[in-house]
Amino acid sequence: MKLKRLYSDKIRKAVVVAVFFAAIQLCLSSCYSSKFALPIPEQGNAVQKNLYVEYMNIADTYFNLEKYDKAETYYTAAMDNKDIYWTAYYKLAKCYVYESKWGEAQSSYEKLLKRDPKNNSLKEALAYIYAMTGNTEKACSMYEQLINENPESSQYLENYICVLLGAEKKEEAKEYYDKLCNEFPASKRLEEMKVQFPEPEETTEAQTEGEGESEE
Repeated sequence: MKLKRLYSDKIRKAVVVAVFFAAIQLCLSSCYSSKFALPIPEQGNAVQKNLYVEYMNIADTYFNLEKYDKAETYYTAAMDNKDIYWTAYYKLAKCYVYESKWGEAQSSYEKLLKRDPKNNSLKEALAYIYAMTGNTEKACSMYEQLINENPESSQYLENYICVLLGAEKKEEAKEYYDKLCNEFPASKRLEEMKVQFPEPEETTEAQTEGEGESEE
């Protein structure tokens, strides 16, 4: 059974690799035909568009293989087609995040958010980038905006608490933790966060009496 599983895994990997290199070959052949062959009347634009789509497909394959540097190259190439420019740009920005290229990631997400100012996913990604670069003030501002605009969601509140704890702002984190407890008592993150906010030990009556006798 184990040998059979290993064999099927090898087949699966071989298929992925074969598909990947087939895509590269198709792209190269498209490049060759578009540059050196005589253009077919009224089909030049279609060939060119297909080329950029292949760039995007190759970039996606590299991204899924976690080869983000190579994916960058092909996403950048795909951006030459205005029809898929913003899709390629967004995916390029994600590459920057996965590679911890925070400067490029920040400028890219700020540009994306400027184009789509109501996109909460972009806001949250940018808040995360700000936090990772140590810009706690901007990260907090972005999370507070998300929390105010989405009072029905616990996700932004939970993530904001983590940012505040990471920035060692424990008092502020406690305020938002209490808010989370009151407004979202079913949150699955409450239990794991609880250790960050231990309850003060209560002084029992016996302990008080004992301390009084020792002082006498």
